[in-house]
Amino acid sequence: MDFDFETMSDEEINELVDHLMNGADGNERVIAQAAAAAKVCADRGNAMAQYRYGTFLASGNGVDKDDAAAGEYWRKSAAQGYPEANNRLGMCALYGISGEEKNPERAAVYFRSAAEAGLPDAMFNMCMLYDTGTGVAKDSKKAYEYMKLAADNNHPAACTMLGLRMAFAGTSSAEEREKGASYILTAAESGNTEAQMLYGMCCENGTGVEKDLAQACGWYRRAAKAGNAAANQALARLGFPGVN
Repeated sequence: MDFDFETMSDEEINELVDHLMNGADGNERVIAQAAAAAKVCADRGNAMAQYRYGTFLASGNGVDKDDAAAGEYWRKSAAQGYPEANNRLGMCALYGISGEEKNPERAAVYFRSAAEAGLPDAMFNMCMLYDTGTGVAKDSKKAYEYMKLAADNNHPAACTMLGLRMAFAGTSSAEEREKGASYILTAAESGNTEAQMLYGMCCENGTGVEKDLAQACGWYRRAAKAGNAAANQALARLGFPGVN
C-alpha cells in the first residue's frame, strides 16, 4: 500500500504509524511501512516521529538495526523537549549505548528533564538514582518524593514500592494502610505481578481493605499465572488449587 505523504500533515502521519502498528500483529511488511512513515515525519523535524523512528532503529523492527542512528534521532527529539526521548537518552547515558558515553550525571540531566515534563517513567528513574546515589548525591528524601510523584501518576513499579511501604509498615496508620493498598491495586490492575501478589496479601489479611479470601485467591491466581511461585504457595496455603 502506497501513501501520499506530501499531502499528509505530521499529525496524520503519526496517526498512520499508530494504525499500522496496531494492526501489524507481527507482519514484517506492515511494520516496515510504519517505520517508513515515521522516518518521513521524523525527517520533517517532528519530535514525536523522531523518537519513534529511533525506536524502530534501536529494535531493528521494520528497518536495519542501527543503535548509533537511533541515538541521533533521539537527540534531535530531545532537543525539542520531547519527554520520552530525554528519558530514553537517560538510559543510554546510564549504560553508555546508542552514541552516548557512559555518564550517570548526564543521565540524571536527561531523566530530570523528562520528569519535569511529566513523564512517570522518568520520575521513577530519578527515584532510583537518588535511592542509589547514581549520578546524583544519595538522598532518601528526594528518592521518596520522586517515588510518590511517579506513583501519583500511576507508574506501576512506583505504586508497588510505595504501596508496600505504606500498607505493610508496622508504624502505618489505618489511613496509610488503606492508601498503600490503593496504590498496590493500581499496579496490580496494570498487570504488575508483584503487586498482584501483594494485593492478594492485603485481601487475605485485611490490610488496608476488607478481608476477603475469595478476592485474595483471585489475585494470587493472576500472579501465579504470570509465573509468581509465591502466589502458588499462597493458594496451597489457603487450600486452593495452584496454577501450572
